Amino acid sequence: MISLGLPRIPQRGRIFSSVFIDTFGWGLFAPLAFLYFSYNTGLSFSAIGSAVSAGTLAALPTALLAGWLVDRFSPKAVLVSSNLVTALGYGLYPFASEWTLIAVATFLVMAGDRLYWASWPVIVVDLASGRKLDATYAAVGTIKNFTVATGALASSGLTVVFGHGAADLVLALNVVTSLVAAVLLAGVRIPATRPGQKPGATEEEEQEENPGRPAPGWRDAFTDHAFTGFCFFFMLLTFAWALPSTILPAYAVEIMELPDWTPALFLGINSVAIMLAQMPVTARVSHVPRQRLIVRAGLIFVVVFTGLYLVTKVPATTAIVVLVPVMLTFTLGEMISLPAANALVASSAPAAIRGRYMSLFQLSWAVSGLFIPLLAGFVLDRGALWVCAAFGGIALLAAIGIQATAYRIAPADRPGPTPRGAKTGAPPPDHPSDEAASLDLRPDESTRPVSTKDVT
Repeated sequence: MISLGLPRIPQRGRIFSSVFIDTFGWGLFAPLAFLYFSYNTGLSFSAIGSAVSAGTLAALPTALLAGWLVDRFSPKAVLVSSNLVTALGYGLYPFASEWTLIAVATFLVMAGDRLYWASWPVIVVDLASGRKLDATYAAVGTIKNFTVATGALASSGLTVVFGHGAADLVLALNVVTSLVAAVLLAGVRIPATRPGQKPGATEEEEQEENPGRPAPGWRDAFTDHAFTGFCFFFMLLTFAWALPSTILPAYAVEIMELPDWTPALFLGINSVAIMLAQMPVTARVSHVPRQRLIVRAGLIFVVVFTGLYLVTKVPATTAIVVLVPVMLTFTLGEMISLPAANALVASSAPAAIRGRYMSLFQLSWAVSGLFIPLLAGFVLDRGALWVCAAFGGIALLAAIGIQATAYRIAPADRPGPTPRGAKTGAPPPDHPSDEAASLDLRPDESTRPVSTKDVT
């Protein structure tokens, strides 16, 4: 496989090819997903919307189930299953002619999505370590932005050629790409031994050898107060991610009275910038502690929403020009924080319950997704100051909270002193050479995490 600047991780050909194929299929169908039910049913948009919302809400708890499945079986098994469940959900779309079937099909698709995001970041930890985690997550983000964009363009072309009939074609292609991605992922070889485990020993065998040590589980994750606090404040930070797709379209057209084409322009700038700059930016900030990057992103978002309000004070032509650097600044905040946040969580979680940790973290997006439309609708009705004060204030609160919690997370892949009685999830120092090799950090890097995970 051509390098293309992708991080050197084991079997990267299969890994990144599966991401490319799977996301391309999703990009093909995404522009027509909601319209598909309108084309094939006699239901109103309100009825379709309520069915989709019901299916999405019902799938929310599967995120926690996904975390348990990752820890009980393996991230690869859950990742492959996510593609199969998604393919089944999309396969029901042609038969979803009534409200209940639409809700069921949506539930399966969203359940597959929950399985995917609980398992994909964990499988990366089994293949990479140290700052290669950040680079790998950055590469995935780049590929996804590129393939979603190209898939959407291909979908537009097919729609021009085939009209409404293109919906069935792109749906079939989406199902096929999900199945092909599952086959590619099934062939990925994952190390059988987790960090800190004896070679060939299962968690059950280790538990039998250490009967006095309780098996780690959900209690360990939920009572890790530094981690759960970080997840809460990161959930607040994800409100800012609503800017390009949810807030800016209505803000630009209705409040700023800009032309109808401007929201697509700014969304395109955001996507293209990520495609071109995500990996170089991640490499450039690789010496900065992950916690600091996430806090900086929160402060960047505060600046962005402040600028978004100030732009309303200039003429429309000037506003369009000024909004370009505002959107690029927002994109910079995205690029420095998302790989760092995924890598921080993945590297800090105890190996035996890494799936649970990641599933709790991924709930940040699901929970905020339930409230963002409500908040956006409320403040957009009240004007620019309300919009920018609300979302900028939430970003500031997120930055303060992350500053207070993220530095208390002790990464499991870093050696260091452990307070008496604390559970850090770090492997025992039986193999110091392996630990040192796994860091893959620059010699002058100093993340200085405080090794005081608040776990009881």
